Amino acid sequence: MFDDYFQSVSAITPSDWESYYFESAGIDGYINAVNNISGICSDLDKGTINDYVHFRIIGQTWNGFINELNVIREIQNDFPNIDFRKANYELDESYFTDWEAYVNDMLLFGIQIKPITYKYMNTPYQMRAKENHEVQRELYKKEFGVPHYLFYYQDNRLYDKEYIINQINTSLALKIQVNR
Repeated sequence: MFDDYFQSVSAITPSDWESYYFESAGIDGYINAVNNISGICSDLDKGTINDYVHFRIIGQTWNGFINELNVIREIQNDFPNIDFRKANYELDESYFTDWEAYVNDMLLFGIQIKPITYKYMNTPYQMRAKENHEVQRELYKKEFGVPHYLFYYQDNRLYDKEYIINQINTSLALKIQVNR
């Protein structure tokens, strides 16, 4: 849903995101989440539960996207000639892809951006999700014939930046050789 919001406005704000969410999704799902948690955590008052649900749905989605933008801006500084484009919902869902990188409308690579905590997730459920994501990344590489990178952020910054820059430079050098 955030992808649709991002594509539909010229500037993003937290209050506009919240309004967009409730206009698009309605209030029912939100209320159901509050009620479900109330049934499980009967010792918490509705106000606390509402604040929690609001933070998880509205706040964390916003924070995650702002971190994505920060990572893209950071890498854009090192690759000013690359056009980074936000992937649409379908691409993200099918291929685990948040962004794509282009030069002159030629696709160079796909990107998924995750918090560093994703890297260390290890419950059985989380491991199955990560395996599925890896299948999606491999499908993207096969379908589009370009690399797909998994970027992590930590403390609002690109994690292991030099490694990422080296990966991108290597793939760009190979692409240049192939296209000669």
